[in-house]
Amino acid sequence: MSEEVKRVAVIGAGISGLSTLTNLLSLDRKYIPTCFERGSDVGGVWQYNENTHTDEYGMPVFSSIYRDLISNLPKPMMEFPDFPNTDPDNDSSFMHREDVMNYIKRYADHHDLGKFIRTHTYVTNVCPNSEERFPEWTVSYYDVRNKEPQQDVFDAVFVCTGHHHTPYIPDIEGVEEFQGEIIHSKNYRIPERFTNKRAVILGASFSGTDLATGISPYAKQIFLSHIKERLKSVFPENIIEKPGIKRMTRTSVVFLDDTGEEVDVLLFCTGYSYNFPFLSDDVINVNGNKVMPLYKHVVHVNHPNLLFVGILKNVSYFIVINVSSKFAVAVLNGDISLPSETDMQKIVDEYFEKGKERGEKPHTFQTNDQMWEFEQDLSKMAGIQPCPKAFELIRAYLIQECTYNLTTIRDKKFKISDDKESFQVLN
Repeated sequence: MSEEVKRVAVIGAGISGLSTLTNLLSLDRKYIPTCFERGSDVGGVWQYNENTHTDEYGMPVFSSIYRDLISNLPKPMMEFPDFPNTDPDNDSSFMHREDVMNYIKRYADHHDLGKFIRTHTYVTNVCPNSEERFPEWTVSYYDVRNKEPQQDVFDAVFVCTGHHHTPYIPDIEGVEEFQGEIIHSKNYRIPERFTNKRAVILGASFSGTDLATGISPYAKQIFLSHIKERLKSVFPENIIEKPGIKRMTRTSVVFLDDTGEEVDVLLFCTGYSYNFPFLSDDVINVNGNKVMPLYKHVVHVNHPNLLFVGILKNVSYFIVINVSSKFAVAVLNGDISLPSETDMQKIVDEYFEKGKERGEKPHTFQTNDQMWEFEQDLSKMAGIQPCPKAFELIRAYLIQECTYNLTTIRDKKFKISDDKESFQVLN
C-alpha cells in the first residue's frame, strides 16, 4: 500500500469504534477516518432507549441496555488506559449505565472524535470493488432521518458493530401456542412491567440472573430455567431454579423434569447471534457462533484491509477492546507482518478444530485463561503493553463470586496495587 493518506471507514461509534478512531488518528494524519453511527450519539449499545422495538425514525432499536443496569466489571476494567475514569463523587467500583455513558462521551470529547462521526447513519452495504487482496470498498448508507441513499469509497474498513444486535431465540416446542407475553432480554427495560406476574426466564448467565434479581421485587414468582449445574448463590425467595424448558402450552411451561408451572411471561436471556447484514455471504460467513474467515478474530484472511474489532464474546470489555483495536490498526499500518493467506486460513481452521475437540462453541472463549491468552497474544504481536495481571485476577475472582454471591457482588470495592500485579477487596 502506498504512503498516501488513506480513507478509512469505521462502522459503529461504540467502544470498539471510538478506540479504533483514536488509534487511527494517532498515526500522524496517515488515515482520514469516517465513522458511521446509527444512533444519535456515541456509545453504541450503551445508548439507552426506552423504546424496545422501533425508534422515532421507524428503525429497529439496536440498544439492549435496560434502565437499572449496573456494569458487571469494576471501574478500572471499564476505562481506556489513556483516559482514567476518575469520579471523586462516586467511589463505587461498579457503574450505573448512565455513568458508563458519561465516561464514553468524555472520552470522545477528550480525543475530539466527534468531527469524524456521522450520527443517525445506517450502513446498508459494504462491498469490495475488486477481487484484489487489498481492494477499495464501497460503503452504502443513508441518514435514518430522511432515508436518502449515499455511497463513499474507502481504502479500508473497520467493522465495530459488536455482537448484541440480533437476539438468539431457541426453538421450543409449543411456543407458538403460548398465550402469554414472550420477550427477549434485548427488549427488556423496566422491572415494573412484571408486577404481580409469574415469569419463566430461560438462561442463567449474567443477563438471566441479573434480570431475575431485578424483577423479583415486583414479580409474583420467577422460574429461572437453565441447563447448568444448580447455582450456589442465594436468591430471593420468589426465584426458583428449574431445569431447561421442554415445551410450552397455552398458559404454562413444562420443564425437562416434566414438572409444569402456570406463567404469564416467557423471557429469553439466551444471548445473541452474529449478524453483519451489510456484508454479503461472499465476504463473511456466519455459522452459529463461527465467523469466517478471520485471523485472530480480527483480520479478514482474504482481504486484510477489512478488520473486525469487538466481536468476541466473554471478554473483559474496554481493556481487551483496546488491545484488539491497537492490533487491528497496527495490521493496517503494516507494523505487523501477517502470515501468508494460506497460513492464516490454516491457523483459523486449527483454532476451530481444537475448540471442537474440547467441546467448546466456536468463537467463544470459555475460560478466563483462554481469554487472557488471546489478549497477551495480540499485545505481543502489536508490540504494546499487555493488560495488567490484576485485571486477569479480578475477572477470575468475579467469575468465582458469581457462583456463590451473585446478589451482593456489586457491593464490593476493589483496590489495585500500584504495580497492577494484584488487587484487594475492601469490603
